[in-house]
Parts: sequence; structure tokens; C-alpha cells
Amino acid sequence: MTLFVPLEASSPPPPTPSFLVHSETPNLHLRKAIKAILKAKRLVVVCGAGISVSAGIPDFRSESGLFQTLKRDNPKEALSSGRDLFDASVFNNEHTTSMFCQMIAQLSELSQAARPTPFHQALRSLDDRGRLLRVYTQNIDAIELKSGLSFGVPEFDKRRARPRSKPKSTGPPIVDQPTISTSAPCLQDSPPMTPGSRYTSPAVEVPRCIPLHGTLQTLHCQTCMHTFPLENYVSSLTSGTPPYCPECTQMEETRQIVGKRARGVGKLRPSVVLYNELHKDGEGVGEVARRDLVGCSKGKGRSGVDVLLVVGTSLKVPGTKRMVREFSKAVHARGCTASRDTVFASTGLTTPTPSPGKGSATSTDDSPFKSIYLNFDFPGPTREWEGVFDAWLQGDAQSFAELLKEEIAKEAAEKEAVLERKRKREEDATHLEDSEEAGLPKKKTVKTENRSSEKPTSKRKPKALDTPSVRPRKKSKSKHQEDMDINAPSAPKITLSSSKLVIRIPPLKGRYIPEVCITTPVPRGLKAVQFPCTPPATHIKHRVTSLSHSDYPPSATTVTGYGESDLSELSGDEVADELPRTAIRTAQYGLRVTGG
Repeated sequence: MTLFVPLEASSPPPPTPSFLVHSETPNLHLRKAIKAILKAKRLVVVCGAGISVSAGIPDFRSESGLFQTLKRDNPKEALSSGRDLFDASVFNNEHTTSMFCQMIAQLSELSQAARPTPFHQALRSLDDRGRLLRVYTQNIDAIELKSGLSFGVPEFDKRRARPRSKPKSTGPPIVDQPTISTSAPCLQDSPPMTPGSRYTSPAVEVPRCIPLHGTLQTLHCQTCMHTFPLENYVSSLTSGTPPYCPECTQMEETRQIVGKRARGVGKLRPSVVLYNELHKDGEGVGEVARRDLVGCSKGKGRSGVDVLLVVGTSLKVPGTKRMVREFSKAVHARGCTASRDTVFASTGLTTPTPSPGKGSATSTDDSPFKSIYLNFDFPGPTREWEGVFDAWLQGDAQSFAELLKEEIAKEAAEKEAVLERKRKREEDATHLEDSEEAGLPKKKTVKTENRSSEKPTSKRKPKALDTPSVRPRKKSKSKHQEDMDINAPSAPKITLSSSKLVIRIPPLKGRYIPEVCITTPVPRGLKAVQFPCTPPATHIKHRVTSLSHSDYPPSATTVTGYGESDLSELSGDEVADELPRTAIRTAQYGLRVTGG
């Protein structure tokens, strides 16, 4: 299932493919796609000629593309398509070779005059943010190099392992350093080599942009395979004559001087991959793709690609088609969409496939986009791409790049605002500390109106960064204090008559003991005293909470263990101020024993 998201609201929904689900909220899903790209940690971009059309470089397969233009400009050649000039058979005769050289010279001039497009600049911005893992380009114009990305195909050392036997020499082994096809600096760090490591050469630094179909920047000899800059031989290519190899020419002259037989001088050809021929750097391209798929032990791509973006290509080339499918499998294996499929597989429930034109995008709202296709037309045959892309953004790559750059600028402004607030808090904290040291009054902060009318101004005071913002913890009570709070009786209500004393004690907190009513004869010490109806609660609380567990009688004692002799020992002042402590303890612990 692929979500269809048009960049322009007026774009009609396409009738095919049948597995498309039309977005009911395209603006929301467009922002979701932009967020997925900006939040990616290891983004891989596979791009085609569509990203360079606005720079003046024609594409290949459109109605105004290079294939149709070559066919119209050469009616006498009976070309079925301009594709015939990009086939390896052009070198079979001189006429087609001459046409090929002239076409390459024109394309080279266009590439030299081209400037990076907004999409190329967006790629550079993603690289500066540390989000871009790799760019695989099918273009031969090398505009990515002008935008600031490192460009080329690395040459990996084939002699990867040392021999098991120790070398006779005691010095360090001398190995060939890896080279890169362009002089652009590489941005990926290489891990350092240890003396006891298995590999003899250091890890190869991989450029950020890998050309899949070669480049117009260089020519190479078909005999000795040496490479030379193409700009030095533009005049020869414009005339339709492939130049001779300088390296082979010098070697041939040397052989003639020493009297050896001639081997022949090779001719230079553009370093562009044609149909029905092998890529001369195919092993290097394959090794880079393998590392980006499965990850490596160190560096930026140690966990492999997590988001895939395919832009401006019809995906007709078999090698590129296979690469895109493999990257899509890798990102979905690491993404959240695989977990949803696992849940349905474990429960035995399946989701019905929506009918074409009537599908709803609600089922894809909860899953992030991991594989995005951006182009005017969907690649064909459509049945081969079912389940490969999560979303198809129909529209121009440059328009999408402008939206992407706006979002990047917005995030940069928000980040700068956060840093500015942080610096302001640091300045306020420093001024507060200086004021306290000097004994000056604290500086009053002037409240400024919030720029956004929707969000209220925060009233929180700035916190000093030097001191940790930790809330003060409440002092926890000890076990003894908790027991004292629970066992402390509330203020009893006392009714005193001439013949009896009635004491009402409220229930104890946390012990599920109901109210207690005690009726007892008036003790001798209380008969001559005018006792208040309700003694002061503060006195009782103070007297009771000040007791320790050692003051309480043993639990085996009953109420009868305390008679009038205990009450008679009290003084008149103590009885007049509050209820005797002995009476309260008698009632309380007597009830505990009888109720137990």
C-alpha cells in the first residue's frame, strides 16, 4: 500500500496503480514526509535526471528529453531512439563513435555551465545537519560536487588479509594507499589502524555522493585504463575524434627507443557507463551499497540506512531498480511498519486492501514514512513496486526542496531562540549571584510581551545552571513518630457530676477503633476540683505526643489494673489543667486489651 500525496492540490488522482491510497489531508502527509526526512539519522537518496532539468541539463526519456532530441536532430541515421547512442555498440564504427563524442562534448559544456539547483542545495543542507548517509546519482553532470558534497567511487584494496606466515623484514609493511576518483575531500572519518589488526591498509574513506553511471569529468583509456580530465580534450571531442592516450603514447615512444616491439596506442573515451557494458568501478559501487545496507562497525553508517528517498528517476535501469528494492527492504526491516505486520501475523488478523480511488489514509497515519518516492509519474511496471514505497509525492523536486529548506530554516531559528533563552538565563543567574555577593538588591526583570499571541508568557523564574534544579524533599517521619501520631488520642470530652465521671474518647486514627464511652466513680482527687467540661486540646496533644513507648503499660494489663490509688496520687494543679495522663492511658490500653 502506497499513499498518494500530490504537491499541488489541483492535481487529479491517477487511476493506477491499484494499490494507491489517496490522501484525504495532503498537507498533513506532506509535512509528515518532510519530518521523516529531517528526523532521519542515516538518509539515503537515489536521484535521477529530474533533479538537474532546472539547471539546463536535459533528461533522457521525456518528450523533450535527450533520446527524442537526438532522434529528431539525426533523421538520416535512422535511430530508433537516442538510446542507441548510449549503447556500447557505438564504438563498433567510426560514424557512431563520432556522433557519440560530439554529443558528450555538448553535454560537458552544459554541465560546466550548470549551477546547483535548490534540491542540490537541500542535499548539502542535510549533509551539514549530519542526516545524510549517501547519495546515489544516475546523473553524469557531477553538479553534486559543485554543491559541496564529496564525489566519486572509492577503490577498495583487494588484498584484505595478511598471510599467516610472519614477514622476514622487521619493518612495517608497505601498502598502497586507497585513492578516490575525484579530489574532493571525504567527510566520513576512517577508523585508525592498530599494529595487531588483521587488515594491512586503513579503511577507505567513502565519498558522500556515488555516481552510478560514471561522470563527464574524466576520460579513460581503454587499453591502459589511465584517467584524464575531460576538459583538456573538449576540442577533440567536438570534432568527433576520440583523442589518443598520452600514457600509451609515451610508453610506445619509450619502447621504440629501447628497441621493443610496438603494442599500440589506446584511445580515450568518456568515463560514462553505457548500456550492455560493465561498470569499470562496479565493485567499488557494490561495496559501498553493501555497507550502507547492512551497516559497518564504525562511522556514520554503522547501523545502515533508516530512510530512503528516491527522486527524479523512472527506475528503468535494472541495477538501480534492484538497489532501490534492497534499500526499501532494509528500511522497512528497521522501521515501525514491520512491527504492525508482526502483530497481525501473530493474531491471525489481516487488514483488507482498499479499493482503488476509495482508499483511506487513516491506516498509515500511525506509521512513519520510511521509503518515499518523489516524481511526476509512478515507475512502471507498477506491479513490481507494490509495497516498496510508503508514499508517492507527485510533483517537482525543486518545489519539494523549497519546502524542505523552509522547514530547515524554521528549525534553525527555533534552535537559535532556545540558545538565546539559555544565554539569557545564564546572564540572569550570574547577575543574581553578583548581587548577592555585593549585598545589592536583586535586579527586577522586566516582563516582555510574548511574540506569539497564542502562547501566554511563562512566569517561571530562570534557574541557575550551576545549581541543580531539584525540588526539596519532604522530611519523612520515622517509624516511632508515625506510631505516636497513630496512637495519639484526640481530645476527650468529660462530663463530671457529683457521683460519676463520664469520659468520651474519639476513635483512634488508622486503628479502626470506634468512639469509647467510660463511666467511672469520681476519683478522690477530683471531687473538690471544678474541672472544665473540655480540657485544652493543645495540652493533651503535647502531653501525649511527648510520651515514649516506654511510658505505656504492658499490653497484658486490663482496665482493672489501674484503680483509684493511681488517680489519688495526682496533684491538684495537674488535675485542674488537663485530664490526668494515667486516666487516658488506662482507658486507651484497657480498650486495646479488651477489644483484642
